[in-house]
Amino acid sequence: MIDFHTHILPGIDDGSKNSGMSIDMLQNLRDEGVTDVVLSSHFYASQNSVEKFLVHRSVSLEHLQAALDTDGRTLGLKLHLGAEILFMDSLDKVDGLEAMAIGGTKYILLEMPFTKWSSRNLDTVYKIKCNGFNVIIAHFERYLGFGNGENELDELQRMGCILQMNAEDFNGFFAKRKSVKFFETGRASLLGSDCHNLETRPPKIKHAYDAIGEKLGRGAVEKILSLGHKILENSRYLEV
Repeated sequence: MIDFHTHILPGIDDGSKNSGMSIDMLQNLRDEGVTDVVLSSHFYASQNSVEKFLVHRSVSLEHLQAALDTDGRTLGLKLHLGAEILFMDSLDKVDGLEAMAIGGTKYILLEMPFTKWSSRNLDTVYKIKCNGFNVIIAHFERYLGFGNGENELDELQRMGCILQMNAEDFNGFFAKRKSVKFFETGRASLLGSDCHNLETRPPKIKHAYDAIGEKLGRGAVEKILSLGHKILENSRYLEV
């Protein structure tokens, strides 16, 4: 399994607070059967430069690596560096976005505004695409309560954007049924835990893959994983 959205790097955003927590989060994902983890720490272009973010991310990764070496456990995981890039209207003009693409690929994880999207918002996404990036929309289902619906999602998918869904939206009978439907109709394509800690937003994703398999069959799970592996095919990673 692949987890396309995590906040596991320690001390860089509102996710893991320290390396010990990060190792425990990775262990939990490994125990669930995850093989590949995208480390997608928050990046806010309006608050931070790309250069400062990259330095902070590098230091955070060094701390995690040192803790893993000290701990001595071998997790059997591939860690792919990326970022969850917060949308802003001039994002297409920000230099250095390629450094935050997943594992040196052309795929970026984009967090859209938690408001009703304007045509200008969608135009910015289109310009980012025109700059050569493949855009993965983070937790698309979370924007639906802000007036965004089928028209906006259709437009994103017409551009070629890939929609990622959070595993936590499979908790509960009715939520699970609704979430599975997004994959059945081809709306959603990737899964992420969006984990931030061990308690309130834990690293759990297997139940989402299982729900899709139970309802739609193993072929539906293989389709998600096939796309995921295609995205990560040329990704640089750290094996731990």
